[in-house]
Amino acid sequence: MKIKTFFIAYILFLTVLLGALGTVSIYLTNHQMQTLKEQSKLEYERIAGSMVREINAVYQRVGEQVVIDALLDSYVNMHRNRDIEMFVLPYLGQEEGVLSLFESRGEDHVIRVSGNITTIPREFHLQVIFQATDSINELREIQRTLMYLFIVFSLLAAVVLYVILTKIFKPLEVVAQSAKKIASGQYDERIQILGKNELAIMATQFNQMATEIEKQIQLLKEEAERKQQFVDNLAHEIRTPLTSIYGYAEYMQKGFVDEEDRVEATSYLLEEATHLRNITNSMLKLAALRNYTLNEEEIPLPRLFQQVATSLELPFQTYDVKLIVQPLDAVLVGQDDLLKSLLMNLCINGAKACDKGGQVTLKGTRSKEKLILSVEDNGCGMTQGEIERITEPFYQVDEVRNRGNEGVGLGLTLCQKIVELHGATMEITSEINVGTKVMISFTTSK
Repeated sequence: MKIKTFFIAYILFLTVLLGALGTVSIYLTNHQMQTLKEQSKLEYERIAGSMVREINAVYQRVGEQVVIDALLDSYVNMHRNRDIEMFVLPYLGQEEGVLSLFESRGEDHVIRVSGNITTIPREFHLQVIFQATDSINELREIQRTLMYLFIVFSLLAAVVLYVILTKIFKPLEVVAQSAKKIASGQYDERIQILGKNELAIMATQFNQMATEIEKQIQLLKEEAERKQQFVDNLAHEIRTPLTSIYGYAEYMQKGFVDEEDRVEATSYLLEEATHLRNITNSMLKLAALRNYTLNEEEIPLPRLFQQVATSLELPFQTYDVKLIVQPLDAVLVGQDDLLKSLLMNLCINGAKACDKGGQVTLKGTRSKEKLILSVEDNGCGMTQGEIERITEPFYQVDEVRNRGNEGVGLGLTLCQKIVELHGATMEITSEINVGTKVMISFTTSK
């Protein structure tokens, strides 16, 4: 691109320069020729006037043709010594004014001026030839000088133009090199910004583009890692129940099984099949929520809390954990069944984290224009690392899993998706052996 621009600009420059010098040369030539013609014509008129006066004076005084011829010869000889040739010819008839023209004689150049002169004795045709070789050579020297200047300026312009284009295209080359590096995978490549001109603005925009590309690539990597981790976790999660199902089925097929063993084996098969069914149902719920459109309605918060408390009464008795409900007189805009599922999941997770006799508190509060629903337990708590991963599919806190938890590790993943669908945010805080608090902030409330 730089070379192409250089040649185009250089050719345009040479065209303009050559045109300008050509115009100057033509002007000087025409001006010099016109000046020489005018000078020659004036000299011719001076010579002709002088001859007419002297011939008339001699003729009036002497009146002899011989004397007049001698006088003409003396004029011719005198001007020949001045490199001016004169020819006095008989009258050639009518001729308007004085004519002048250039003639070339090899390397010599002359101006021939001719015209008729009238004296008392008779009329003559006078031709005077003036030397113009020196003037023409001087003009040609000027033209050669102009040509030398054209060559010098052409070479100088080529160097200057190349330097200027190199400076102009250098930022573009830097951009091209940076873009090449980014295309090869070096997404942290940036351009150093100098100055505040248009190129600096372009570099700033390029860096912003590169930052956005790096951000999107990082998001794609993280998404790919999450998908791979999901597949790995899914494979790990279903491997144990499938192994158990296969083992008990093989035992029942090949071994001697009495009625008691058969019932026990069947019970284990049903238990593992139920676990697989729970995994499948949870994954189907996640898939259904991926492009889900909410069926929004106004939900009184006391009614929602009462529905959750009623549904959790039996499970909490099983866990021997107390559920404390503290509703708020407010209206929440959202989908009733999803919000109920959200709160139930959070409350059950809290109950699983508590020892017998523990408690879970479901509470509604306001903070400025936000409605906050919180679920707080006094259970085993979590570390910061566990909090960061708790919403990942199939991830379960070790303490809860070791206590015989029957979950599949998708509950909080579903909760996170429901929160996002409602345009809310979920914040989890926890402390080991103190408890965990989950706060969900809604802006769609009255």
